[in-house]
Parts: sequence; structure tokens; C-alpha cells
Amino acid sequence: MSDQGVRYTFGSFTFDVPQMTLAKAGQPVKLGGRAANLLAVLAAAGGELVTRDRLLAEVWPGQAIDESAVRVHLSGLRKALGDDGLVVNEAGRGYRLTLPVARATPAQAANQAAPPARPAPEPAAPRPLVRLLGRAEVVASLAAELPERRFLTLAGPGGIGKTSVALATAAALAQDITIRFVDLAPVSDAAWVEGTLATALGLPATGADSFTAVAATLGASPSLLLLDNCEHLVDAVAELAERLLHAVPSLLILATSREPLRAAGEWVHRLPALPIPDDQAQGAASVLAYPAAALFFERARAVRSDFTVDDANAQDLAEICRRLDGIPLAIELAAARVDLMELPELASRLHDRLNLLTRGRRTALPRHRTLRAALDWSYGLLAAEEKELLISLSVFRAGFDAADARGVTGGREMAVLDGLADLVAKSLVVSSREGGATRYRLLDTTRYYGHERLADTGAEGRIRAAHARHMTSLFTDAQAAWEGKAPRDWLAIHSRRIDDIRGALDWATGEDGDIGLGLGLIVASASLWFHLSLADEFLGRAERILEVLDQEAPAGASSTGAVDQAQRVELLAAYGHALWHTRGPVPEMGRAFQRALSIAEDMGDEGLARRALWGVWAHRILEGGYAESLALAEAFTDRIGPDAGLADRQTAMHMRALSHHFMGDHQPALELLQAVIAADADPVRVNHANHAQVDGKVAALSLLMRLQWLMGDINGAMDLARLCAEDAVGTDHALSICYGLAIGCIPVAIAAGEEALAGAWIDLLAQRTTRHALDHWHVFVQGYGAALGRPGAIPAGASAMQVEMFAVAGAAEARARVMARSTPLATPLAAPLAGWHGPLLTV
Repeated sequence: MSDQGVRYTFGSFTFDVPQMTLAKAGQPVKLGGRAANLLAVLAAAGGELVTRDRLLAEVWPGQAIDESAVRVHLSGLRKALGDDGLVVNEAGRGYRLTLPVARATPAQAANQAAPPARPAPEPAAPRPLVRLLGRAEVVASLAAELPERRFLTLAGPGGIGKTSVALATAAALAQDITIRFVDLAPVSDAAWVEGTLATALGLPATGADSFTAVAATLGASPSLLLLDNCEHLVDAVAELAERLLHAVPSLLILATSREPLRAAGEWVHRLPALPIPDDQAQGAASVLAYPAAALFFERARAVRSDFTVDDANAQDLAEICRRLDGIPLAIELAAARVDLMELPELASRLHDRLNLLTRGRRTALPRHRTLRAALDWSYGLLAAEEKELLISLSVFRAGFDAADARGVTGGREMAVLDGLADLVAKSLVVSSREGGATRYRLLDTTRYYGHERLADTGAEGRIRAAHARHMTSLFTDAQAAWEGKAPRDWLAIHSRRIDDIRGALDWATGEDGDIGLGLGLIVASASLWFHLSLADEFLGRAERILEVLDQEAPAGASSTGAVDQAQRVELLAAYGHALWHTRGPVPEMGRAFQRALSIAEDMGDEGLARRALWGVWAHRILEGGYAESLALAEAFTDRIGPDAGLADRQTAMHMRALSHHFMGDHQPALELLQAVIAADADPVRVNHANHAQVDGKVAALSLLMRLQWLMGDINGAMDLARLCAEDAVGTDHALSICYGLAIGCIPVAIAAGEEALAGAWIDLLAQRTTRHALDHWHVFVQGYGAALGRPGAIPAGASAMQVEMFAVAGAAEARARVMARSTPLATPLAAPLAGWHGPLLTV
């Protein structure tokens, strides 16, 4: 052996070389020759990794040794040490001792029986090899607080940078105080905590006066004790910290842990993630101004010297930082991948981040070499009930409250609250106060990890079904919301649920899902999709569910019978609305509403029948069948009867007003619309919903300005147009904005000769139609643009009503289409100039 005349101390063990004698707490321990040689090599490494090749070269020099022989002698060594995990094998890399090892000469060892007369050389804190980014304010704050508070715990999830910040804080205080650093990561037994501290201070690890010696050493000069990686030993560290603070009045303690120690005198500082680029950060310079992006850039340059961030890929970098929650470890691991892939590909593959982010530093703690290992470590420290709660919560895509957690887990109220508090303390769940209530969320990476663990348990189907049922239960007032009668804040509150609704529907319509739960949820939440102007996404999801239902049975396959039929009607009606806003009055829209009407009438459900009848009327008027639409509006009026509620009466009058207007009968239309406006006694907008799923006030103003225009008051119409545009934009609701601009504001502005204003409104309309994939409303952009001489043709699929509007606005192509229509004898459409547009196109 290369070490001669040396005593190694680790935990309660001492090992003397060259005597090759091992003792535990002063009592001899029998050890075989090869096992002793193995221990000598591992002890000489001081707890660092010893590769397999080096171990063979030093213990069996020049010999060809089978791996099984190595395992036999290592087994003997482990048995002598008590088989307590003191020797670990890092697969494919080598072996190491898990306790810190102190090295002393025989003379030094003889003098360690009593406390030293002066402080032993303090254990040096590691010097960081890379810059600490984005933490200057935190470090300054901690350095200012620590002398006053004496005991601080820096808490946060794995990989958040606790050790780096703690070391920087210690360095900031190093001129005035002695820094004592103890890494507890390798310590696997709480009984070894005090001995590990003693060993780190150069003191005997055991003995009756061990704590006295430790206290004397720490009290010999003003000291800061930095206890790193405490989360797996919280009870023992908390007890030791309390004893030390009582025994050494001048001592400061800074601990790092994934959860607070909950010790007397402890102050907890939660370390936040690095600031990440927000939506306003567009160019490279703006994105790189955020510490998370700056960290990625610096680590990426270390891997690939030609790595650059420019305006073309800056948004990919911003997306990476956001999806990794600003966690430094995750960002560093992602940056290590730039030698293999560019930023767009890296961003697109983060859904598989636990398998992607695996190239940590070789010298890092094993749990910091991959993202999965960091989470495995935290997960392994949880109690069984905490594990079950965490993986159940992983089904939430967005924030949730305690009631949501109970809805998914079925747990008792206090048990769930206590579980959430424990997971927050362990930095696996994030909590915040919003509107006087506590809300929770999982970081994205934790959520992905929980997904994997949930799938491994076999309980995924049960938990996801509970999640879908809970989401459905939140929309018990869905019908009121659809009709515009929900409380003002109902849709605003529920808007944050949309990601969880998406997740529940993804599962329900998947291979192992429950289509019945999917049907119930999409029907219950339909008004929310339109409130958020997500008609295109709703359309795709509705088509998927209708396809599955039609494959099972035309009238529903489950035992719930009438309930399923009612939900089918509601889905068909919502599907028809989505078709209108995205594709226009296509035949599928008419068929959907007609089918819904037939089923509702067979069921005898008058409320659903009226809703479906409204859709049949809407399809007819949009495709230009104005006379037939009036008959349908009259049928709707007869159907509701004289004792109908206000909402139904207003709907019926508005339907008749629109039909009369587009037939060219503007006076009765005006009288009906004035009755609608007068009946609306509440001046406060409730939400965006009416039967058309657009804002009721915007819809009324749009028709009113058209009537004033066509009845000769163009100036009054323009005043209303400006008011309507401002009001529609104020709703920030794409469907309402599109309706107000396309049906009312733009055609009135063109008629008034306000082409610049009309052009600005067309551009605004284009922004909304493009952002929300509202193809039907985008046809208005093209048609009105053509009327103003902008390049582009009017789409062939433009509806009859749209073509009439473009013709009146001055588009020659549209005028030609109108004039080319057949007579009523050959088609259900009106004669070319019969209707509201006739007088305006008559030469």
C-alpha cells in the first residue's frame, strides 16, 4: 500500500495502516487479508470513487482476477463493517465509502484523546468552479440575515441550487468568521451524524466526550457551520443543531435541505427557481437577460464553443427555460445536450425529459447526474401515503386546491391537508395564496415524474377517472353559463381549469379511457371552450367523441339511457356552434342541429329541443335562406310560449329581428331589437355567452348599427360602430370581437367611406381569426380586403350571407356571384336581389 503509518477514521471505525487492523468504537473487528487491502484502498481515497480497474491494480497487481472474486471479498468487507451500506457500488463506475474519512499520522492520532488546545484546521468549503448566476440578491440577503438569526435552513427542490447558494453565502461571510463545511449526503444512518461532524472537524468520531470536543472546537472562534444535504437525516440534524446552538452561543448554522428541519430557532428560506423569460421577451438579448437563459447559454458554451443564441432560436431557449421551471440542475442537464441537437429539437423533446436529461457531471453527487435520479432521491424519502398522494396529484396539469385534491384521491379533509403540507415542506408541491385561498401546483418536471410512477402502480385508470369525474362536477351550472345566466365570475374562475379538462379528455378518449366520462365532461365544459374562443380545439375533440359514440350505437351504448341521449343532444348542439365559428354554415352544421332536434323531440325534452331549433335557424340564415329562417324563428317563439323566461323571450325576439333584417324588412326588425334592448334591465355584462356564444351587447349593437345604416342614418351607425368595436375589444373574447367587426363595424365603416378605419378593423379581425383558427370569420378578412382593393380572392366556400356583404362593400367578384344566382324556381336561395342587399346592389 502507498500509505504507511496512517490511521483512517470514518464513523465509529478506525483503520490502521500498515497494521491493517480495524476497530469499531475501540473494539477490534476481524478482517480478512484481501478485505483489509480493499478497505485500505477505499479509505485512502477519502470517500471518493475508486474505479474497478484501480482497485484490481492495487489489491491484485499484475493478476487476472474474475469479477466474482472481487464481489466475494467486498462481501466480506461489508460483513465486517456491519453491512450498513458503508461500501457502495456505483454501477459501471466503481466503489467508494459512504462516510467522510479523516486521515491522521500515529502522533496525531495519539493526541486526539483530548480536545485540542486550539481549533483544529476547519474543513474547507468546496470552491465553486462555475459562476453563480441570478443569485446575488438571495446571497446578500442570507449573508445579512444569518448573523442576526443564527440558524437558517435553505430549502427547495432537488437541483434548485441550494448548495451553490449556501457556499456563496458562506464565502460572503468568510472574512469575519470561520467556515466549517460538512456534507451529509453520503451519511445513510442518523446515528452517524454527530460522528460525521466530529470527523470533519478532525476529532474522534466516538467517545463519551465527543460532543464536548465538537462544541469546544466550534466555540474556539466565531464559526459558521454549513450542514449540506440534510433532508434524509432531518430529525438527527435538528436535534444536533439545537444542542450546538445552546452549547456554542457564537455559532451560526446554515443548513440545506429539501424540507425544513423544524428545529427550535430555525428560520426557513425557500430558494426560488431562477427567473425565466416571460412572453414579452422576444429577441436574443431580451431572453438572455434572464438568469435561467444566461445559465443555459454559459453551460452550453462550455459543451460547444460555437453555440450561439440569436433572434431565430431565442424563443426556443425561452421555451426550454419555462418548461424546466427555471431549475438550475435541469437547465444544466439540458445545456449538456447541445452537442447533439439544436435548440428547436431539444425544446420539442422535453416531453421525454426524464430520459433526455441524463448527462450530468461525472463528479456530481449520484442523485445530481440525471434529472430522474434527483427525483428518485426525493421520492424515496417519502412515506407510503405521501407517495400515493404525490402521484395522484400528478394528473393535475394546472393549479389545484385542497378540495380538488380530495376529489381525486377520495381522502379525508384533514388527511389531505396534512399530506399537502408535508409535500410542500419537502419541496415537491408548490403553494401560493390567491384571492385569500391556498392553491397548489406541481412543477412540470415533478408532474412528469409522477406520471411515470402512477403508471407503474396500476392505479392510473382509477385516479384519472376520479380526475375526470371531479372536473365534470365543477360545471354543475353549465346550462346557465351557456345561456349567459351564470354568475359574473363563474367562467373567469373556471377558465384556469382548461388544461385539466384537456388532460381528462385526452385520457377519456384514449385507448384505456372512458368515453362516457369524456362525453359528460365535454358537454359540461362546452361553454368554457367558447368563452375562451377555443372553438377549433373543441370541434376536434367533439368530433372524436361523436365518432366513438356512433361506432358504439346510434342512441348510446351505456346503461344510463336518457342521460346519455341528453348529453348527445348537448354535444351535437355545441358541435354545431363550433362548426359555425370555424367552417361556417357547412352542411355538417345543419345536420348536427337537425339531428339534435330530432333526438330531443323524441325524448320530449323541450329545453334541449329549443336549443337545437335555434341552431337549425342559425344555419339557415347564415346560408342565405332568410324567409325560411323567419319561419323557424316564429316556430321558436311559438314553442317557448308567452310565459317563457326572459332569456328565451329575448332570444326569440333577436332571432326574428335578424330574419326580418336580412329579408329587407328593417322597421319590424328595429322594433323587435328595441324590445330586446329594453328587456335587458341589467346594464352589467354577465359573461360572453348567448345562444350564439358571443357577447349579447356586441350582438345587439351590431344589428342596431346595420339597421341605422340601412334606414338612412349612416352617421349614427358610425357612432355605434366605434362604440361596438371598443366594447368588443374590451371583452378580449375572440368570438365576440369577430362577430362585432365582421357583421357590423367593418361594413358600416366601408359604407361611410371610412376606409382607413375599416382597414384597421380588418387587420384586427385578422389577428383574432389567425390566432384562434376561426376560418369562417377569416373569410370576412379576405372578402372585405378584396372590397378595399387588397390582393387575394374571395374563397369559393364563402357563404351566401358573406358574399352579399362583400358585394355591398364593393367587391366586384362578390357582386358577380350574387347576380349569377339562379331564381327561386331552381334553388331554395332567394332571387339574386331579394333581401337586405337588393336595394344596395340595384343599378
